[in-house]
Amino acid sequence: MNNPLQEELLGYVLGALEATEERDIQQKIEQDPSLQDQVERIRESLVPLEALEPPTGMRPGMARRTCEWVSGVDKDPGLAESYRIETTDHIESFADCPVELDVAPAAVSTSGDPKVDASVKNERASQTFHLMHPGTWSMTDALAGIAIIAVMGSILLPAISYQRYNSRLLSCQDNMHQIGRALLQYSDINDGRFVEIPSQGQLSATGYFAPALMEAGLIDDDSVFACAGLGQDKPVHIPSITQIKSASGCQLEHLRRTMSGNYGYSMGYQNEDRYRALANRGLTNTVLVADMPSLNQPGRHSLNHGSWGQNCLFADGQVKFIRGDSVGEDAIFENDYGVVAPGTSEHDSVIAPSHLSPVKW
Repeated sequence: MNNPLQEELLGYVLGALEATEERDIQQKIEQDPSLQDQVERIRESLVPLEALEPPTGMRPGMARRTCEWVSGVDKDPGLAESYRIETTDHIESFADCPVELDVAPAAVSTSGDPKVDASVKNERASQTFHLMHPGTWSMTDALAGIAIIAVMGSILLPAISYQRYNSRLLSCQDNMHQIGRALLQYSDINDGRFVEIPSQGQLSATGYFAPALMEAGLIDDDSVFACAGLGQDKPVHIPSITQIKSASGCQLEHLRRTMSGNYGYSMGYQNEDRYRALANRGLTNTVLVADMPSLNQPGRHSLNHGSWGQNCLFADGQVKFIRGDSVGEDAIFENDYGVVAPGTSEHDSVIAPSHLSPVKW
């Protein structure tokens, strides 16, 4: 199963997901009715397993026999066929083996009829062979194997899911490090200040920082502004400043909402009723960029990483994953007055969605 979404759906059906992962996949199912059909198909494919009776015991020596068989066949693929032929050729010889069988006397007595005696002889040889070579798989063995697979699945699926989540988290942090280097370079050539949002016009939106960095040639790959934590294949496209200026109506609104990809930017702060961009002072607790906040989530948490938290790029270039919605006592997505607006000082940074403007125009 190579599709990550299919793996998540299987884990959802088996109940092997964490609570937050289960809530996330449930939201996807509610948004896309076709996923519910996939869930039903997965459940239908598991019905045959539910119909089997649970194993009541395991045949002695099954593990040893299985290992010996797999080892032998792996070294010599023709072993299975030759073993079957050898068994057929020599089954007659087992009829005379001095092994006591738990069969009725009538089954081993001679009747005087050669055909009947031969039939009884073959039956006795078959029973003797199975007693001496108990290597065949029974239904109990199969059920035990299925149970082992189910247990291993319940252990491995969460581990695989966590590994995938952690990999996407690190990929997102790598992108933020690249954005951080670009912003530091931008401040070096712009009087020590990070990208300032225009006070009016179509470019007056916090997401403007992304086209500004692209326009300055500090970032040349749109995918840097994509967060892998969303697990989506849809590529991110950062519009040019010219495209934004020439857009209008619904097209302009779409560009403003997507102009910074999957990340939000600081709204700066108010100084004597004037908006100011953050200065490059190497502040360790001031968030400059973070995973895009959601205005519909408690605390405006980002959805980029399943609402578990958000990666944050600080003004000193560090990137950290913050599980809550604040750094110390400073909220990430609200100013000191609890409003999504520019901060009350340069130490009160507010990360806003791409389309919001720090000023009214």
